[in-house]
Amino acid sequence: MRLFLHAVLLGTLLCAINHAGVLAGMLDPPAGYVPAHFIRNLDVPQYLTWAELSKQHGLLPDYHAPWLTEPALFQPMFWIVGHTMLPMAVSYYLFQILTYWLAALALLQAARTFCETRRQMFYSAAVVVCSIPLLMLGWVAAMALGWSTALRTFLGLGVVHYAYDTADGLVRGGLSNSITLTFGTAMTLFAFTNLARYIKDGQRRHYLWLVACVFFDGLFHPFEIFLITTAAVWPLWRAGKKHMIPWLFAAAGVGMSPYVIQTVRSSWVRDASDLAQWTMGSPAWVLLAFGIPAAMVCWLMLINFRVKRPEDGVLQSWFLCASLLPMIPVIPVSSHLFDGFVYCLGFLLVRKATEDRLISRLFATRPRVMRFGLAGWVLASAAALGTMYAQVWKEGKSPEPDLFLSAVAPLDEVRMIDWMRASLPHQDLVLAPSAMAPWVATIPMPSFASHDLFSISYNAQQDLSDRFYKGENLRRELIDNFGVSYVVVPKSTPLQLEDAELVHEEASLRLYHIPNQHMQPYPGAANIAGSKPKNAFRQWILRILTAIVPSNTATGRPRA
Repeated sequence: MRLFLHAVLLGTLLCAINHAGVLAGMLDPPAGYVPAHFIRNLDVPQYLTWAELSKQHGLLPDYHAPWLTEPALFQPMFWIVGHTMLPMAVSYYLFQILTYWLAALALLQAARTFCETRRQMFYSAAVVVCSIPLLMLGWVAAMALGWSTALRTFLGLGVVHYAYDTADGLVRGGLSNSITLTFGTAMTLFAFTNLARYIKDGQRRHYLWLVACVFFDGLFHPFEIFLITTAAVWPLWRAGKKHMIPWLFAAAGVGMSPYVIQTVRSSWVRDASDLAQWTMGSPAWVLLAFGIPAAMVCWLMLINFRVKRPEDGVLQSWFLCASLLPMIPVIPVSSHLFDGFVYCLGFLLVRKATEDRLISRLFATRPRVMRFGLAGWVLASAAALGTMYAQVWKEGKSPEPDLFLSAVAPLDEVRMIDWMRASLPHQDLVLAPSAMAPWVATIPMPSFASHDLFSISYNAQQDLSDRFYKGENLRRELIDNFGVSYVVVPKSTPLQLEDAELVHEEASLRLYHIPNQHMQPYPGAANIAGSKPKNAFRQWILRILTAIVPSNTATGRPRA
Protein backbone atom coordinates (compact mmCIF):
# COMPACT_ATOMS: atom_id res chain seq x y z
CA MET A 1 0.00 0.00 0.00
CA ARG A 2 2.85 2.35 0.78
CA LEU A 3 4.35 1.73 -2.66
CA PHE A 4 1.03 2.64 -4.32
CA LEU A 5 0.79 5.84 -2.27
CA HIS A 6 4.32 6.83 -3.31
CA ALA A 7 3.40 6.10 -6.94
CA VAL A 8 0.33 8.33 -6.71
CA LEU A 9 2.32 11.19 -5.19
CA LEU A 10 5.21 10.86 -7.66
CA GLY A 11 2.91 10.47 -10.68
CA THR A 12 0.80 13.47 -9.70
CA LEU A 13 3.89 15.65 -9.20
CA LEU A 14 5.43 14.68 -12.54
CA CYS A 15 2.11 15.15 -14.33
CA ALA A 16 1.81 18.67 -12.92
CA ILE A 17 5.40 19.55 -13.92
CA ASN A 18 4.98 18.29 -17.47
CA HIS A 19 1.73 20.23 -17.81
CA ALA A 20 3.24 23.51 -16.59
CA GLY A 21 2.19 25.28 -19.79
CA VAL A 22 -1.37 23.98 -19.54
CA LEU A 23 -1.63 25.06 -15.89
CA ALA A 24 -0.26 28.51 -16.72
CA GLY A 25 -2.86 28.92 -19.47
CA MET A 26 -5.63 27.88 -17.09
CA LEU A 27 -4.53 30.21 -14.30
CA ASP A 28 -3.63 33.36 -16.23
CA PRO A 29 -5.00 33.59 -19.80
CA PRO A 30 -4.49 37.00 -21.47
CA ALA A 31 -7.38 39.25 -22.44
CA GLY A 32 -9.33 37.89 -25.39
CA TYR A 33 -8.10 34.33 -24.77
CA VAL A 34 -9.39 31.40 -22.76
CA PRO A 35 -7.64 28.30 -21.43
CA ALA A 36 -7.22 25.68 -24.15
CA HIS A 37 -6.79 23.02 -21.41
CA PHE A 38 -4.25 21.34 -23.68
CA ILE A 39 -0.89 22.17 -25.23
CA ARG A 40 -1.63 23.44 -28.74
CA ASN A 41 0.47 21.00 -30.71
CA LEU A 42 -0.71 18.72 -33.52
CA ASP A 43 -0.88 15.49 -31.52
CA VAL A 44 -3.40 16.39 -28.80
CA PRO A 45 -6.19 17.49 -31.19
CA GLN A 46 -5.59 14.27 -33.11
CA TYR A 47 -6.24 12.23 -29.95
CA LEU A 48 -9.33 14.29 -29.12
CA THR A 49 -10.61 13.78 -32.66
CA TRP A 50 -10.20 10.01 -32.32
CA ALA A 51 -12.01 10.05 -28.98
CA GLU A 52 -14.90 12.04 -30.45
CA LEU A 53 -15.12 9.83 -33.54
CA SER A 54 -15.15 6.71 -31.39
CA LYS A 55 -18.59 7.73 -30.13
CA GLN A 56 -20.01 6.85 -33.59
CA HIS A 57 -17.40 4.43 -34.93
CA GLY A 58 -15.68 1.27 -33.77
CA LEU A 59 -12.99 1.72 -36.41
CA LEU A 60 -12.23 5.36 -37.18
CA PRO A 61 -12.21 7.38 -40.42
CA ASP A 62 -9.52 10.02 -40.98
CA TYR A 63 -10.94 13.48 -40.33
CA HIS A 64 -7.50 15.06 -40.69
CA ALA A 65 -7.46 14.15 -44.40
CA PRO A 66 -9.45 16.15 -47.01
CA TRP A 67 -10.86 13.02 -48.66
CA LEU A 68 -13.55 10.47 -47.90
CA THR A 69 -11.98 7.68 -45.87
CA GLU A 70 -13.64 4.52 -44.70
CA PRO A 71 -13.71 3.71 -40.95
CA ALA A 72 -10.55 1.64 -40.62
CA LEU A 73 -8.25 2.93 -37.85
CA PHE A 74 -8.08 0.76 -34.71
CA GLN A 75 -7.67 2.92 -31.57
CA PRO A 76 -8.95 1.18 -28.41
CA MET A 77 -7.22 3.58 -26.03
CA PHE A 78 -9.17 6.57 -27.30
CA TRP A 79 -12.32 4.49 -27.63
CA ILE A 80 -12.15 4.19 -23.84
CA VAL A 81 -11.54 7.95 -23.46
CA GLY A 82 -14.53 8.69 -25.65
CA HIS A 83 -16.92 6.38 -23.80
CA THR A 84 -16.59 7.48 -20.17
CA MET A 85 -19.73 9.70 -20.34
CA LEU A 86 -17.62 12.55 -18.93
CA PRO A 87 -16.70 15.86 -20.61
CA MET A 88 -13.88 15.17 -23.05
CA ALA A 89 -11.22 17.19 -21.22
CA VAL A 90 -12.13 15.51 -17.91
CA SER A 91 -12.09 12.05 -19.50
CA TYR A 92 -8.74 12.69 -21.21
CA TYR A 93 -7.02 13.93 -18.06
CA LEU A 94 -8.55 11.24 -15.89
CA PHE A 95 -7.01 8.64 -18.17
CA GLN A 96 -3.78 10.69 -18.26
CA ILE A 97 -3.35 10.82 -14.47
CA LEU A 98 -4.13 7.10 -14.18
CA THR A 99 -1.36 6.32 -16.67
CA TYR A 100 1.01 8.61 -14.73
CA TRP A 101 0.29 6.67 -11.56
CA LEU A 102 0.79 3.40 -13.44
CA ALA A 103 4.10 4.58 -14.91
CA ALA A 104 5.29 5.90 -11.53
CA LEU A 105 4.49 2.53 -9.95
CA ALA A 106 6.42 0.80 -12.73
CA LEU A 107 9.39 3.11 -12.13
CA LEU A 108 9.44 2.44 -8.39
CA GLN A 109 9.29 -1.32 -8.98
CA ALA A 110 12.08 -1.04 -11.53
CA ALA A 111 14.22 0.85 -9.02
CA ARG A 112 13.70 -1.92 -6.47
CA THR A 113 14.68 -4.52 -9.07
CA PHE A 114 17.71 -2.93 -10.71
CA CYS A 115 19.20 -1.13 -7.68
CA GLU A 116 20.64 -3.00 -4.71
CA THR A 117 20.60 -0.12 -2.23
CA ARG A 118 18.87 3.19 -1.61
CA ARG A 119 22.15 4.92 -2.44
CA GLN A 120 22.09 3.36 -5.90
CA MET A 121 18.50 4.55 -6.31
CA PHE A 122 19.57 8.06 -5.37
CA TYR A 123 22.47 8.07 -7.83
CA SER A 124 20.23 6.62 -10.56
CA ALA A 125 17.77 9.47 -10.02
CA ALA A 126 20.67 11.92 -10.27
CA VAL A 127 21.70 10.38 -13.60
CA VAL A 128 18.14 10.74 -14.90
CA VAL A 129 18.24 14.45 -14.04
CA CYS A 130 21.62 14.82 -15.73
CA SER A 131 20.62 13.03 -18.95
CA ILE A 132 19.92 16.23 -20.85
CA PRO A 133 21.19 17.26 -24.30
CA LEU A 134 24.34 19.36 -24.26
CA LEU A 135 22.62 21.82 -26.61
CA MET A 136 20.12 22.43 -23.86
CA LEU A 137 22.86 23.67 -21.54
CA GLY A 138 23.96 26.04 -24.30
CA TRP A 139 20.38 27.24 -24.68
CA VAL A 140 20.23 28.13 -20.98
CA ALA A 141 23.44 30.13 -21.33
CA ALA A 142 22.04 31.86 -24.42
CA MET A 143 18.87 32.79 -22.55
CA ALA A 144 20.79 34.08 -19.53
CA LEU A 145 23.31 36.11 -21.56
CA GLY A 146 20.86 37.46 -24.13
CA TRP A 147 22.53 35.94 -27.17
CA SER A 148 21.04 36.42 -30.63
CA THR A 149 17.64 34.98 -31.49
CA ALA A 150 19.11 32.81 -34.24
CA LEU A 151 21.59 31.23 -31.83
CA ARG A 152 18.92 30.71 -29.15
CA THR A 153 16.71 29.03 -31.74
CA PHE A 154 19.51 26.69 -32.81
CA LEU A 155 20.44 25.78 -29.24
CA GLY A 156 16.73 25.38 -28.51
CA LEU A 157 16.92 22.15 -30.52
CA GLY A 158 18.27 20.67 -27.30
CA VAL A 159 14.98 21.50 -25.62
CA VAL A 160 13.10 19.87 -28.51
CA HIS A 161 15.26 16.74 -28.15
CA TYR A 162 14.47 16.60 -24.44
CA ALA A 163 10.85 17.71 -24.20
CA TYR A 164 9.50 16.40 -27.52
CA ASP A 165 11.70 13.92 -29.43
CA THR A 166 12.54 11.82 -26.35
CA ALA A 167 9.57 12.78 -24.17
CA ASP A 168 8.36 9.71 -22.29
CA GLY A 169 5.25 11.04 -20.56
CA LEU A 170 6.77 10.67 -17.09
CA VAL A 171 9.98 12.55 -16.27
CA ARG A 172 10.75 13.92 -19.73
CA GLY A 173 8.11 16.14 -21.30
CA GLY A 174 6.63 19.60 -21.37
CA LEU A 175 6.12 19.95 -25.13
CA SER A 176 4.74 16.48 -25.77
CA ASN A 177 2.37 15.24 -23.07
CA SER A 178 0.20 12.36 -24.16
CA ILE A 179 -1.49 9.29 -22.77
CA THR A 180 0.27 7.15 -25.36
CA LEU A 181 3.76 8.13 -24.19
CA THR A 182 2.98 7.57 -20.52
CA PHE A 183 1.32 4.22 -21.20
CA GLY A 184 4.22 3.09 -23.39
CA THR A 185 6.75 4.01 -20.72
CA ALA A 186 4.75 2.13 -18.08
CA MET A 187 4.60 -1.04 -20.20
CA THR A 188 8.32 -0.83 -21.01
CA LEU A 189 9.31 -0.49 -17.36
CA PHE A 190 6.97 -3.25 -16.20
CA ALA A 191 8.15 -5.55 -18.99
CA PHE A 192 11.88 -5.21 -18.30
CA THR A 193 11.33 -5.39 -14.55
CA ASN A 194 9.48 -8.68 -14.86
CA LEU A 195 12.00 -9.98 -17.39
CA ALA A 196 14.83 -9.32 -14.90
CA ARG A 197 12.91 -10.92 -12.03
CA TYR A 198 12.05 -13.98 -14.10
CA ILE A 199 15.66 -14.52 -15.16
CA LYS A 200 16.85 -14.01 -11.59
CA ASP A 201 14.46 -16.30 -9.69
CA GLY A 202 12.69 -18.28 -12.42
CA GLN A 203 9.21 -17.68 -10.99
CA ARG A 204 6.67 -18.24 -13.74
CA ARG A 205 4.42 -15.40 -12.60
CA HIS A 206 7.05 -12.86 -13.64
CA TYR A 207 7.14 -14.34 -17.13
CA LEU A 208 3.34 -14.22 -17.34
CA TRP A 209 3.41 -10.56 -16.33
CA LEU A 210 6.03 -9.97 -19.04
CA VAL A 211 3.81 -11.63 -21.64
CA ALA A 212 0.82 -9.57 -20.43
CA CYS A 213 2.83 -6.34 -20.78
CA VAL A 214 3.84 -7.26 -24.32
CA PHE A 215 0.26 -8.11 -25.26
CA PHE A 216 -1.30 -4.95 -23.81
CA ASP A 217 1.41 -2.73 -25.25
CA GLY A 218 0.79 -4.32 -28.64
CA LEU A 219 -2.97 -3.81 -28.27
CA PHE A 220 -2.94 -0.20 -27.09
CA HIS A 221 0.35 1.27 -28.37
CA PRO A 222 2.17 -1.16 -30.70
CA PHE A 223 5.59 0.47 -30.82
CA GLU A 224 7.59 -0.34 -27.67
CA ILE A 225 7.02 -4.07 -28.22
CA PHE A 226 9.66 -4.06 -30.95
CA LEU A 227 12.20 -3.05 -28.32
CA ILE A 228 10.87 -5.25 -25.52
CA THR A 229 10.75 -8.47 -27.53
CA THR A 230 14.10 -7.93 -29.23
CA ALA A 231 15.91 -6.94 -26.04
CA ALA A 232 14.46 -9.96 -24.20
CA VAL A 233 15.96 -12.52 -26.61
CA TRP A 234 19.57 -12.54 -25.42
CA PRO A 235 18.85 -12.47 -21.65
CA LEU A 236 16.36 -15.35 -22.01
CA TRP A 237 18.70 -17.32 -24.27
CA ARG A 238 21.66 -16.82 -21.96
CA ALA A 239 19.57 -17.90 -18.95
CA GLY A 240 18.70 -21.17 -20.68
CA LYS A 241 15.08 -20.12 -21.26
CA LYS A 242 15.13 -19.86 -25.04
CA HIS A 243 12.00 -22.01 -25.28
CA MET A 244 10.09 -19.07 -23.74
CA ILE A 245 11.06 -16.65 -26.51
CA PRO A 246 8.45 -17.73 -29.12
CA TRP A 247 5.59 -17.16 -26.68
CA LEU A 248 6.77 -13.61 -26.20
CA PHE A 249 6.72 -12.92 -29.94
CA ALA A 250 3.33 -14.65 -30.19
CA ALA A 251 1.88 -12.31 -27.54
CA ALA A 252 3.27 -9.31 -29.43
CA GLY A 253 1.81 -10.59 -32.70
CA VAL A 254 -1.63 -11.21 -31.24
CA GLY A 255 -1.69 -7.83 -29.50
CA MET A 256 -0.79 -5.81 -32.59
CA SER A 257 -2.67 -7.98 -35.09
CA PRO A 258 -5.65 -5.55 -35.40
CA TYR A 259 -3.24 -2.81 -36.51
CA VAL A 260 -1.48 -5.09 -38.98
CA ILE A 261 -4.77 -6.29 -40.44
CA GLN A 262 -6.16 -2.79 -40.85
CA THR A 263 -2.90 -1.50 -42.29
CA VAL A 264 -3.10 -4.18 -44.97
CA ARG A 265 -6.83 -3.78 -45.62
CA SER A 266 -7.07 0.02 -45.78
CA SER A 267 -5.08 2.13 -48.23
CA TRP A 268 -5.32 5.32 -46.17
CA VAL A 269 -4.20 3.61 -42.95
CA ARG A 270 -1.32 2.07 -44.87
CA ASP A 271 -0.30 5.43 -46.33
CA ALA A 272 -0.54 7.18 -42.95
CA SER A 273 1.60 4.46 -41.35
CA ASP A 274 4.19 4.95 -44.09
CA LEU A 275 4.50 8.58 -43.03
CA ALA A 276 4.92 7.61 -39.37
CA GLN A 277 8.50 6.54 -39.95
CA TRP A 278 11.28 8.13 -37.91
CA THR A 279 14.68 6.63 -38.56
CA MET A 280 17.71 7.48 -36.45
CA GLY A 281 20.66 8.11 -38.74
CA SER A 282 23.32 7.01 -36.26
CA PRO A 283 23.69 5.83 -32.63
CA ALA A 284 25.47 9.15 -32.08
CA TRP A 285 21.98 10.67 -31.89
CA VAL A 286 21.55 8.89 -28.55
CA LEU A 287 24.58 10.78 -27.22
CA LEU A 288 23.15 14.02 -28.59
CA ALA A 289 19.74 13.52 -26.96
CA PHE A 290 20.79 11.96 -23.62
CA GLY A 291 24.07 13.73 -23.07
CA ILE A 292 27.07 12.75 -20.96
CA PRO A 293 25.48 9.75 -19.13
CA ALA A 294 24.91 7.94 -22.45
CA ALA A 295 28.54 8.53 -23.43
CA MET A 296 29.73 7.25 -20.05
CA VAL A 297 27.69 4.04 -20.39
CA CYS A 298 29.25 3.43 -23.82
CA TRP A 299 32.72 3.97 -22.39
CA LEU A 300 32.13 1.67 -19.41
CA MET A 301 30.74 -1.08 -21.65
CA LEU A 302 33.82 -0.86 -23.87
CA ILE A 303 36.05 -1.26 -20.84
CA ASN A 304 34.11 -4.17 -19.39
CA PHE A 305 31.17 -5.65 -21.27
CA ARG A 306 30.60 -8.48 -18.81
CA VAL A 307 27.97 -8.20 -16.10
CA LYS A 308 27.80 -9.80 -12.67
CA ARG A 309 24.05 -9.84 -12.17
CA PRO A 310 21.34 -11.08 -14.58
CA GLU A 311 19.46 -7.82 -13.98
CA ASP A 312 22.43 -5.90 -15.36
CA GLY A 313 22.39 -8.10 -18.45
CA VAL A 314 18.78 -7.06 -19.05
CA LEU A 315 19.72 -3.40 -18.72
CA GLN A 316 22.62 -3.80 -21.11
CA SER A 317 20.47 -5.56 -23.71
CA TRP A 318 17.82 -2.84 -23.30
CA PHE A 319 20.40 -0.07 -23.79
CA LEU A 320 21.98 -1.64 -26.89
CA CYS A 321 18.69 -2.48 -28.59
CA ALA A 322 17.26 0.98 -27.97
CA SER A 323 20.45 2.51 -29.38
CA LEU A 324 20.41 0.41 -32.57
CA LEU A 325 16.83 -0.55 -33.48
CA PRO A 326 15.72 3.00 -34.43
CA MET A 327 18.07 2.79 -37.41
CA ILE A 328 15.88 0.05 -38.94
CA PRO A 329 13.44 1.85 -41.27
CA VAL A 330 10.70 -0.79 -41.11
CA ILE A 331 9.94 -0.15 -37.41
CA PRO A 332 7.03 2.33 -37.11
CA VAL A 333 7.52 5.50 -35.05
CA SER A 334 10.81 4.20 -33.72
CA SER A 335 11.24 7.26 -31.49
CA HIS A 336 8.87 5.42 -29.12
CA LEU A 337 11.66 2.90 -28.52
CA PHE A 338 13.11 5.56 -26.21
CA ASP A 339 10.04 5.49 -23.94
CA GLY A 340 11.57 4.66 -20.57
CA PHE A 341 15.12 4.62 -21.94
CA VAL A 342 16.41 7.30 -19.57
CA TYR A 343 15.67 5.06 -16.55
CA CYS A 344 17.58 2.21 -18.13
CA LEU A 345 20.42 4.69 -18.61
CA GLY A 346 20.32 5.73 -14.95
CA PHE A 347 20.24 2.19 -13.57
CA LEU A 348 22.91 0.89 -15.96
CA LEU A 349 25.35 3.75 -15.43
CA VAL A 350 25.20 3.35 -11.66
CA ARG A 351 25.64 -0.42 -11.89
CA LYS A 352 28.57 -0.08 -14.30
CA ALA A 353 30.17 2.68 -12.26
CA THR A 354 29.87 0.54 -9.10
CA GLU A 355 31.78 -2.27 -10.78
CA ASP A 356 34.42 -0.03 -12.38
CA ARG A 357 37.70 -0.05 -10.46
CA LEU A 358 38.76 3.48 -11.37
CA ILE A 359 35.47 5.11 -10.39
CA SER A 360 35.22 3.04 -7.20
CA ARG A 361 38.77 4.01 -6.26
CA LEU A 362 38.12 7.69 -6.88
CA PHE A 363 35.02 7.62 -4.69
CA ALA A 364 37.03 5.81 -1.99
CA THR A 365 40.15 8.03 -2.09
CA ARG A 366 38.60 11.40 -3.05
CA PRO A 367 34.99 11.20 -1.87
CA ARG A 368 34.56 14.93 -1.35
CA VAL A 369 35.83 15.85 -4.81
CA MET A 370 33.67 13.22 -6.51
CA ARG A 371 30.55 14.16 -4.56
CA PHE A 372 31.03 17.87 -5.14
CA GLY A 373 31.59 17.20 -8.83
CA LEU A 374 28.43 15.09 -9.04
CA ALA A 375 26.45 17.67 -7.07
CA GLY A 376 27.60 20.43 -9.42
CA TRP A 377 26.63 18.37 -12.42
CA VAL A 378 23.18 17.70 -10.96
CA LEU A 379 22.65 21.34 -10.01
CA ALA A 380 23.63 22.56 -13.48
CA SER A 381 21.25 20.06 -15.09
CA ALA A 382 18.46 20.92 -12.64
CA ALA A 383 18.97 24.62 -13.40
CA ALA A 384 18.65 23.89 -17.12
CA LEU A 385 15.44 21.93 -16.52
CA GLY A 386 14.09 24.66 -14.26
CA THR A 387 14.81 27.26 -16.95
CA MET A 388 13.06 25.12 -19.56
CA TYR A 389 9.93 24.56 -17.49
CA ALA A 390 9.83 28.23 -16.52
CA GLN A 391 9.83 29.06 -20.23
CA VAL A 392 7.14 26.44 -20.85
CA TRP A 393 5.07 28.12 -18.12
CA LYS A 394 5.66 31.58 -19.58
CA GLU A 395 4.78 30.61 -23.13
CA GLY A 396 1.88 28.39 -22.09
CA LYS A 397 -0.10 31.56 -21.23
CA SER A 398 1.23 33.54 -24.19
CA PRO A 399 -0.92 34.06 -27.29
CA GLU A 400 2.22 34.25 -29.45
CA PRO A 401 4.96 32.01 -27.95
CA ASP A 402 8.54 32.54 -29.09
CA LEU A 403 9.97 29.01 -29.10
CA PHE A 404 7.55 26.65 -27.37
CA LEU A 405 3.78 26.09 -27.37
CA SER A 406 0.79 28.04 -26.14
CA ALA A 407 -2.02 26.58 -24.03
CA VAL A 408 -4.51 29.40 -24.54
CA ALA A 409 -6.99 29.79 -27.40
CA PRO A 410 -8.57 32.91 -28.90
CA LEU A 411 -12.08 33.35 -27.52
CA ASP A 412 -13.48 33.91 -31.02
CA GLU A 413 -11.96 30.62 -32.19
CA VAL A 414 -13.49 28.69 -29.30
CA ARG A 415 -16.91 30.26 -29.86
CA MET A 416 -16.73 29.57 -33.59
CA ILE A 417 -15.86 25.91 -33.04
CA ASP A 418 -18.65 25.55 -30.48
CA TRP A 419 -21.15 27.02 -32.96
CA MET A 420 -19.90 24.73 -35.74
CA ARG A 421 -20.18 21.70 -33.46
CA ALA A 422 -23.79 22.52 -32.68
CA SER A 423 -24.96 23.77 -36.08
CA LEU A 424 -23.09 22.18 -39.01
CA PRO A 425 -23.26 18.74 -40.62
CA HIS A 426 -20.18 16.94 -39.37
CA GLN A 427 -19.27 15.18 -42.61
CA ASP A 428 -18.35 18.32 -44.63
CA LEU A 429 -14.78 19.54 -45.17
CA VAL A 430 -13.61 22.74 -43.44
CA LEU A 431 -10.76 25.05 -44.38
CA ALA A 432 -9.52 27.06 -41.39
CA PRO A 433 -6.39 29.07 -40.51
CA SER A 434 -3.44 26.83 -39.63
CA ALA A 435 -3.58 27.41 -35.86
CA MET A 436 -7.29 26.58 -35.80
CA ALA A 437 -7.39 23.69 -38.31
CA PRO A 438 -6.32 20.88 -35.91
CA TRP A 439 -9.00 21.89 -33.42
CA VAL A 440 -11.75 22.00 -36.05
CA ALA A 441 -11.16 18.26 -36.51
CA THR A 442 -12.10 17.70 -32.85
CA ILE A 443 -15.74 18.79 -33.56
CA PRO A 444 -15.41 16.19 -35.28
CA MET A 445 -15.36 17.49 -38.86
CA PRO A 446 -12.91 16.82 -41.69
CA SER A 447 -10.32 19.59 -41.55
CA PHE A 448 -7.88 20.64 -44.26
CA ALA A 449 -4.14 20.67 -43.42
CA SER A 450 -4.72 19.72 -39.79
CA HIS A 451 -2.10 17.04 -39.00
CA ASP A 452 1.48 16.46 -40.10
CA LEU A 453 0.94 12.71 -40.65
CA PHE A 454 -2.76 11.99 -41.05
CA SER A 455 -3.32 14.77 -43.56
CA ILE A 456 -1.14 12.57 -45.86
CA SER A 457 0.20 15.59 -47.82
CA TYR A 458 0.39 18.09 -44.97
CA ASN A 459 3.12 20.37 -46.34
CA ALA A 460 1.45 20.71 -49.74
CA GLN A 461 -1.91 21.38 -48.10
CA GLN A 462 -0.34 23.90 -45.72
CA ASP A 463 1.16 25.73 -48.68
CA LEU A 464 -2.24 25.95 -50.41
CA SER A 465 -3.86 27.15 -47.17
CA ASP A 466 -1.22 29.84 -46.61
CA ARG A 467 -1.59 31.10 -50.19
CA PHE A 468 -5.38 31.22 -49.86
CA TYR A 469 -5.24 33.30 -46.68
CA LYS A 470 -2.80 35.67 -48.37
CA GLY A 471 -5.52 36.48 -50.88
CA GLU A 472 -4.73 34.25 -53.86
CA ASN A 473 -7.62 32.96 -55.94
CA LEU A 474 -7.42 29.19 -55.46
CA ARG A 475 -11.01 28.32 -56.28
CA ARG A 476 -10.17 25.47 -58.65
CA GLU A 477 -6.93 24.25 -57.08
CA LEU A 478 -8.14 24.21 -53.49
CA ILE A 479 -11.89 24.62 -53.04
CA ASP A 480 -13.18 22.61 -56.01
CA ASN A 481 -10.36 20.09 -56.09
CA PHE A 482 -10.83 19.00 -52.47
CA GLY A 483 -14.53 19.81 -52.08
CA VAL A 484 -14.25 22.41 -49.30
CA SER A 485 -17.75 23.16 -47.98
CA TYR A 486 -16.94 25.64 -45.20
CA VAL A 487 -14.23 28.27 -44.88
CA VAL A 488 -13.28 30.10 -41.67
CA VAL A 489 -11.76 33.46 -42.56
CA PRO A 490 -10.30 36.21 -40.37
CA LYS A 491 -12.11 39.46 -41.11
CA SER A 492 -8.88 41.06 -42.25
CA THR A 493 -8.35 38.43 -44.98
CA PRO A 494 -9.49 39.25 -48.53
CA LEU A 495 -11.81 36.51 -49.82
CA GLN A 496 -11.63 35.31 -53.44
CA LEU A 497 -14.91 33.33 -53.43
CA GLU A 498 -17.83 34.97 -55.22
CA ASP A 499 -20.55 32.43 -54.33
CA ALA A 500 -19.61 31.99 -50.66
CA GLU A 501 -22.50 32.48 -48.23
CA LEU A 502 -21.85 34.00 -44.79
CA VAL A 503 -23.43 31.67 -42.20
CA HIS A 504 -21.90 32.80 -38.91
CA GLU A 505 -19.73 35.55 -37.53
CA GLU A 506 -17.67 36.15 -34.40
CA ALA A 507 -15.79 39.32 -33.51
CA SER A 508 -12.75 38.51 -35.65
CA LEU A 509 -13.84 35.44 -37.67
CA ARG A 510 -16.35 34.76 -40.39
CA LEU A 511 -17.65 31.36 -41.49
CA TYR A 512 -18.68 30.92 -45.12
CA HIS A 513 -20.53 28.06 -46.79
CA ILE A 514 -19.65 27.13 -50.37
CA PRO A 515 -22.60 25.27 -51.91
CA ASN A 516 -22.43 22.12 -54.02
CA GLN A 517 -19.04 20.98 -52.75
CA HIS A 518 -18.33 17.34 -51.94
CA MET A 519 -15.17 15.57 -50.87
CA GLN A 520 -13.72 12.97 -53.20
CA PRO A 521 -12.89 9.35 -52.26
CA TYR A 522 -9.37 8.83 -50.97
CA PRO A 523 -7.19 8.44 -54.09
CA GLY A 524 -4.13 6.75 -52.53
CA ALA A 525 -0.78 8.39 -51.80
CA ALA A 526 0.56 7.62 -55.28
CA ASN A 527 -2.07 9.97 -56.73
CA ILE A 528 -1.64 12.77 -54.20
CA ALA A 529 0.63 15.69 -55.02
CA GLY A 530 3.08 16.37 -52.23
CA SER A 531 2.93 12.96 -50.55
CA LYS A 532 6.25 11.56 -49.39
CA PRO A 533 7.96 8.60 -51.11
CA LYS A 534 7.39 5.20 -49.56
CA ASN A 535 9.95 2.96 -47.88
CA ALA A 536 10.79 0.15 -50.32
CA PHE A 537 11.56 -2.50 -47.70
CA ARG A 538 8.36 -1.76 -45.80
CA GLN A 539 6.35 -1.97 -49.02
CA TRP A 540 7.86 -5.40 -49.71
CA ILE A 541 6.71 -6.63 -46.30
CA LEU A 542 3.23 -5.18 -46.83
CA ARG A 543 2.95 -6.95 -50.19
CA ILE A 544 3.62 -10.25 -48.44
CA LEU A 545 0.99 -9.48 -45.79
CA THR A 546 -1.49 -8.42 -48.46
CA ALA A 547 -1.26 -11.89 -49.96
CA ILE A 548 -2.47 -13.24 -46.60
CA VAL A 549 -4.99 -10.57 -45.54
CA PRO A 550 -7.41 -9.33 -48.23
CA SER A 551 -7.43 -5.57 -48.66
CA ASN A 552 -10.52 -3.39 -48.38
CA THR A 553 -10.65 -0.83 -51.14
CA ALA A 554 -14.23 0.26 -50.60
CA THR A 555 -14.57 3.88 -49.58
CA GLY A 556 -17.80 5.40 -48.31
CA ARG A 557 -18.88 8.73 -47.01
CA PRO A 558 -18.21 8.94 -43.26
CA ARG A 559 -21.26 9.19 -41.05
CA ALA A 560 -21.84 12.41 -39.15
